[in-house]
Amino acid sequence: MPRELIVVQVGQCGNQIGSIFWSEALNEHASYNKKGQFDAGTSVLFRNVDTRFSDPKEIPVGDGTAPVKTLRARAVLVDMEEGVVNELMRGPLRDLFDSRQLITDVSGSGNNWAQGYNDYGVRYRDQLLEKVRRPVEHCDSLQSFFFLHSLGGGTGSGTGCYVLQLLEDAYPDVYRFVTAVFPSEDDDVITSPYNSALALRVLKE
Repeated sequence: MPRELIVVQVGQCGNQIGSIFWSEALNEHASYNKKGQFDAGTSVLFRNVDTRFSDPKEIPVGDGTAPVKTLRARAVLVDMEEGVVNELMRGPLRDLFDSRQLITDVSGSGNNWAQGYNDYGVRYRDQLLEKVRRPVEHCDSLQSFFFLHSLGGGTGSGTGCYVLQLLEDAYPDVYRFVTAVFPSEDDDVITSPYNSALALRVLKE
């Protein structure tokens, strides 16, 4: 049986890429799973839940022929500026995400790695661990965390690095696959090179 994967998307860029990722994942599964059954392949990225309960009831894979009730992404969404996440939760994919798996703030990290890491990372440490713990407990055999973020901004680079270190400490035996977006040559954010250098140091370690 395939092992589960939890997507952690951090910052504006990470959540924008995450939006496209989940749309493509749904299309991919729909293209080969014509009967709408919740099989082992689908369970890698999604949970099948019965939303008639206040705390949606988990429907196991079983023999792979159970119908899909409501798919929920195995995902945690983090951004210290709420615009992108709010847009995602108002869009066509809104029912895919568990609202309890979101962490947002208002002011953002100001394209500052140190603020994302030392301020928001530390401030939201316990919440971050709790938001990750919930989807982990819904896994039978968690294989990896799939991490989406950028290196040029403040939240994606700073808070993203903090979250990665939390995952390393809390789940040392679980793989962490990072998809990091580097700033372009014509990036107009003056702190991008510094944010990237600081983030790369953490990623290298």
